[in-house]
Amino acid sequence: MKLSLIVITKNNQDVLPACLKSARLLADEIIVIDDFSTDKTASLARKSGAKIYAHKLTTFAAQRNFGAKKASAAWLMFLDADETISVQLAREIKKTIKLTSHSAFRLRRQNYFLGRLMRHSGYWPDWQTRLFLSHDFKGVFGATHEDYRFKGTLGSLTHPLIHRPNRRVSFGLRKSILWTGLEAQALFASGHPPVTGLRLIKVMVAEFFYRYIKLTGWRDGYVGLVEAVTQATNKFFIYQQLWELQHEDRSL
Repeated sequence: MKLSLIVITKNNQDVLPACLKSARLLADEIIVIDDFSTDKTASLARKSGAKIYAHKLTTFAAQRNFGAKKASAAWLMFLDADETISVQLAREIKKTIKLTSHSAFRLRRQNYFLGRLMRHSGYWPDWQTRLFLSHDFKGVFGATHEDYRFKGTLGSLTHPLIHRPNRRVSFGLRKSILWTGLEAQALFASGHPPVTGLRLIKVMVAEFFYRYIKLTGWRDGYVGLVEAVTQATNKFFIYQQLWELQHEDRSL
């Protein structure tokens, strides 16, 4: 059974080579959907032999659905540019799709933050449904929190997907600005109540305590603390951008 692997990109030159190298362990066809990167992302994808399509980002779901339409294989798998497939996972997938009666599979994801494996903070086992029989795949829905839909039954794989984001704080901030902006737009479209100073403080404090205390982020040491602060800061970005949308002068 052949497999098409779909990756969405935006200025991912630092992490994309490892992703595409691992994809070649498994995929018969690699498709890169690029949001007009200004770095070497597109050229790296071409050199790897991937099929690359330039497509303006509206939502991550729309990018993935665009990629799915370009795929030709019986199976589809979706990766982010900072994710990789181990040799063991590639072997497991190849063997599984030849014999299975399931229409989709979920994988556990190992998340690294600042170069360290996150064992707590809500990041393990972090199940991700990413592998689909193409004729049973219905699409990806949602502006930021993606919902992969399919018909049929769901199976589980043993070996994990590996997620190693760029370690530089500056890169993480740029990525946060992108997805938090999409989240703010989705909240605005849903008619979210007005953002106030008290609401802003409450969501930031609640997120920190959720990550650091309830999800035992403190057990991940320094990186657990930084991750909790990062997620609280992301809440600030979301709600500040939402406040800006709510206060735009639409008469201009």
